[in-house]
Amino acid sequence: MAGRLKAPMLSKVMKQLEKRGAQLELKAAASIEEDIELARQAVSSGQVDAVIAAGGDSTIRGVAIGLMSTDLPLGIIPAGTGNVLAQEIHLTRKPGKIAATLMEGDICSVTPGLANGEPFLLMAGAGFDAQIVKDLDHALKQRIRKAAYTGPTLKALAAKPPALSIAFPEDGEAASRYSAAFVVVTKVRHYGGAFVMAPDADLAAAELQVVMFMDRSRLGMVRALIGLAMGKNAHLKKTATRENGDLVGHIMQTRGVMIRTCKKLRISSPDPVPTQIDGEWLGYSPLDISAGDKAVSLIVPKA
Repeated sequence: MAGRLKAPMLSKVMKQLEKRGAQLELKAAASIEEDIELARQAVSSGQVDAVIAAGGDSTIRGVAIGLMSTDLPLGIIPAGTGNVLAQEIHLTRKPGKIAATLMEGDICSVTPGLANGEPFLLMAGAGFDAQIVKDLDHALKQRIRKAAYTGPTLKALAAKPPALSIAFPEDGEAASRYSAAFVVVTKVRHYGGAFVMAPDADLAAAELQVVMFMDRSRLGMVRALIGLAMGKNAHLKKTATRENGDLVGHIMQTRGVMIRTCKKLRISSPDPVPTQIDGEWLGYSPLDISAGDKAVSLIVPKA
């Protein structure tokens, strides 16, 4: 149901696939539950070679959940608003090249993370962006696409940033605890399309990248977001983290922003704060996030 499906992209890709000898069966889904069910039906049928998700990142997430722990590969036709996954795997929006990737691309094994038990393919978070997707008018988004985010974004910027506490239990008894106004836990480098948020993130890696916006003032939040838009996160200063002299990871930081690697964390707050996964509202804090262990085979452009 994503916006670009109103354009001829889907039919053009399908024609290109058929020219290459593919046999296609098109099915529509109106919810993530239907995405999951259709993917599971494809697995149980034993009659298909791949399942293609045509839509935005939320649609792709649903199909990925249905294909977890199976050998059936997932391909994508980027037809959403942000298309973060397409940006991450360098998938063009040209129908012929999309079809070529779906027919001849490489297979990459990716492992979705878990947020309060719900799988996410790209990212989860609490605070600023979760408030935006909670307040987003999806009917308006269908009509005016990215412009629909303007009102919720201004509302989120005007609100007092929340007080989030981030704990990393894998640090042991001396577990590190941080305070932040906005947190994104991600498996991908990109955010909102082309912006680089976590430069060391790797979709195929088991670890999660935790991006913490530390400044709880409105001005600090605006400054950090402007820095993200200007590409400053792509050049964060990296420092080594050591335990007993052994290198155990890195922390990347600049003014108001810190990034660290982990496999498990908990985000809590004195008051309920909105949370999100893959650009969809999940509920309210607390949020327990961990690296998952059920993989999905993703079709990506040839290296």
